[in-house]
Amino acid sequence: MRTSLGGMAKRPIPHELVLRWYGPLLTDPAIRRDLAAFLRGTRKDTYLRAAEQLRTFDRPALVVWGAEDRMMPPRTGRRLAELLPHGEYVEIPDARTLIPFDNPQALSEALRRFIAAHPAPVARGTA
Repeated sequence: MRTSLGGMAKRPIPHELVLRWYGPLLTDPAIRRDLAAFLRGTRKDTYLRAAEQLRTFDRPALVVWGAEDRMMPPRTGRRLAELLPHGEYVEIPDARTLIPFDNPQALSEALRRFIAAHPAPVARGTA
């Protein structure tokens, strides 16, 4: 498990948490079967096609990325934000892929700023 998660956070991830994440895959044959079927059935361009659909998302969207991400470099996050018509990119310092573990304070601040700048519309009949 060190190989798959080792580079995703700057500090060690508690072993109990890793077991909770991977436990169902390791212990439940149905989950392993479903994962295998998904992986065999996924086209190579699945994620590229899905990313293209982001161009039609008409709401504000926040893309938060770890400045030191080794798995998915920041340029990937910037490209993702550019696909969204109302996308906003925020790079979190001192963080890799698992931002909530590395810099939860900066993540919270980015989320608070975004939510304050883009309040949810009031549904009709609820005001």
